[in-house]
Amino acid sequence: QDYFHQFLCITDREEFIVPIRAIGARAILDFPDQLDFSVCPVKYSTQKTLLVRNLGNREARYRISTQRPFSVVPAMGTLGIGDTMQVTVEFHPLQTGDHSTSLITPLCFVSGEDIHTSLHGTAVDVHIRLDRNSMTAEKTYITLSNCTTVLIHNRSNVTARFQWKAFDTQEEDQLKLRLCHRLCRQEKDKLNYFLKRGRMDTTHRERFALLSRILQSERAKVQGDPLLFSNDIFSLEPMEGEVRPNCSAEISVFFKPREARVYRQAVYCDISG
Repeated sequence: QDYFHQFLCITDREEFIVPIRAIGARAILDFPDQLDFSVCPVKYSTQKTLLVRNLGNREARYRISTQRPFSVVPAMGTLGIGDTMQVTVEFHPLQTGDHSTSLITPLCFVSGEDIHTSLHGTAVDVHIRLDRNSMTAEKTYITLSNCTTVLIHNRSNVTARFQWKAFDTQEEDQLKLRLCHRLCRQEKDKLNYFLKRGRMDTTHRERFALLSRILQSERAKVQGDPLLFSNDIFSLEPMEGEVRPNCSAEISVFFKPREARVYRQAVYCDISG
């Protein structure tokens, strides 16, 4: 923290002011002014590692913040005078297009001094595709099954990670949002139930705290659930995996009917790149 004071000196002939300034010790982290990820595959994690040094005369207690699709590790900690550390900035875009934000590092919480690093990246589709967008399974008898294959071709220079899902991205996000809202309503309803019964005693508070932890755990499970494809008639193997650069992966599609009729099913391949 900086300090500024004034002395008023009075003599027989005049008055004059003597300014006194005290400049507080500063932590100075040499983050770059900007960090450009250039062109990166969509739904793929691209990382850049920075070597950051404390050039100031005070220990740095930092807390770095940014916004999606960017993230930073470590996000908080301390760095001694003259010490260095590695900071990893990740760019993981879920949609194609240009993405920009700032990396903000507060260094003096009293005066509000921050370090701003501009982050920019462009997400594009790379050459990763299915060998076909539809397939027809051969006719088979009830209780028997047949197998057809579909290929994932990776003609890019990145490792593609894939998962077969029951919903497209928008439907999956909406489903998870509805489930989380339902859990939040359950928590709110339980709280209202306890409050209507009168003043919450220790037993009621403990029961509500336990219920809140359970519902929070359920919300975390909902958010982390990949919602992989599951069906009694059609199945795929493998359900998830990787395709190395300039390689292909063979996916087996099994058809096992239970009734004598025509079956149709949509399945979505969520794949990086």
